[in-house]
Amino acid sequence: MNKKQATFIILVSVILTLLVNIFFGRYLMAKISTWPVLNRLRLLSPQAPIVINNNQTVRVSDSGDAGQLVRQVNPKLATVVLVNNGSVTVAGAAANLTSDGGFVAATSSFGAKAPAGYFVVLSDGTEAPITQIALDPATSLAFFKADLSGVPVQNLDNSAEVAAGDKLFFIQNSLQNFTAKVAEGAAVSGQSDIEGQVFAADNPSRGFGIGSTAGLSAGEAVLDSSGNIVGIFNGSAIISADVLKKAMSLFFGNPAQIIRPSFGFNYSIVTRNDSRLTGLPQGAAVKSVAVTGPARTAGLEVGDIIISVDSQAVSEASTLEPLLENYQPGDTAAFVVARGKNQLTLKLKVGQLK
Repeated sequence: MNKKQATFIILVSVILTLLVNIFFGRYLMAKISTWPVLNRLRLLSPQAPIVINNNQTVRVSDSGDAGQLVRQVNPKLATVVLVNNGSVTVAGAAANLTSDGGFVAATSSFGAKAPAGYFVVLSDGTEAPITQIALDPATSLAFFKADLSGVPVQNLDNSAEVAAGDKLFFIQNSLQNFTAKVAEGAAVSGQSDIEGQVFAADNPSRGFGIGSTAGLSAGEAVLDSSGNIVGIFNGSAIISADVLKKAMSLFFGNPAQIIRPSFGFNYSIVTRNDSRLTGLPQGAAVKSVAVTGPARTAGLEVGDIIISVDSQAVSEASTLEPLLENYQPGDTAAFVVARGKNQLTLKLKVGQLK
């Protein structure tokens, strides 16, 4: 054997040794050592770490981030209490809207419109009697004022940007040590997911969906991961921030009473996909008409498809709800509807929601 042959044999031996060590010592031995019999007898002691599942996902808790969000938001939330016959009863949660003492809560927090006996309590224990309450008949939210100044204000985000899967936080203040109660959840649908939904023309309800409202308190704030309000729980449903902003403008325009338009019908949106499949025009398909009310008086019928309102087209991209919110009681709106193969223009005189 010459020197060249010896060198070749040594090189091949080293390579084979490395391959055996990698395959058997670091992989196969680790797998074999997990066999119950060998494990109990301790016959093998592998040098490599034992990997049970190479695809196992490790999830890191973000409770620290949630805690930071709660500390950030807590000063911007409040509690409504009723003082009666020497006792204090928590009536519901509230969110701070203006630095001079404007708040929003659920209508169910108040037994009557008169504010007598009701107080708002801030997160630092500051309290003040509620001086004015306006109940919104369309959203079951209550807007109220208290004689306060320098109140930390909670931001309202664009609820249309909430998408399915986005993390949400449900937060309310607690009078126990003036801390906060928080729960985590997620949106199950976005505000643009309108397929198959039936809307009431008198009650704006555009918004994102959540899995369940069980355990939420009336007036509880729904926040996104940045700590901005994207909705308020009114006791039975989430009122989205987009709807809340409109209600706020009505309240601050007339704090004595929130005046809402009334139309008297329910509808669903005929989407682009619906239109392609059925041949129907895009618009709002009327599902029901109240026995009495503006829609009935105007001649609107079940099955009509509202194509436009005062020359503003109704479609999947331009839904009916925000259009209707711009009307005041007493206004007259021209509804162009498709009824079968015909198009009609109906004059609807807007009523007032009670």
